[in-house]
Amino acid sequence: MLKIKKSNLFILITTLYATLIFYLSVTADLWDLKNFLKMNLGYTTRDVLASNDLSFITDFLLDALNFAISISIDPGHVVIYFGFGVLLYFVFLNSKNPKLVKYAAVYAISAGTAYGILNEIFQMYLPFRVASMADAMSNLLGLILAQIFVIIFASGLRGISRMRETQE
Repeated sequence: MLKIKKSNLFILITTLYATLIFYLSVTADLWDLKNFLKMNLGYTTRDVLASNDLSFITDFLLDALNFAISISIDPGHVVIYFGFGVLLYFVFLNSKNPKLVKYAAVYAISAGTAYGILNEIFQMYLPFRVASMADAMSNLLGLILAQIFVIIFASGLRGISRMRETQE
């Protein structure tokens, strides 16, 4: 039976995710994906929230989305690079190099930002795509938020583990 090391698994998953990001960035027509998200997920979620008297959540999310758009932040880029940032963090965290492990969040932000900038530069040469600084900043925001999330989550897990040890 083939056994894959955890570090290699994270590298594989992150590489596949980076390939997906690249595919999405060179695809001219994302209408089908956007339409699916809006029609199948968006309207369904809105209807479920409204039927359970939770439409204030929909209002909050729409207001947050409109605010993000007004300051040129692309929520799609933030979400996609948030996922990329989490994966990059675990790639560096599972490295054999102690420096990469110690500064996994910094390296994840650096590597993700470099990838995002290279992706934007590549889009400059595609006739149907436009590179923008706003997209690069949205990517960076997603990467930073991912590191904050992962660090808080890991700290919470460590705290829970310490509490259990003291109780035993």
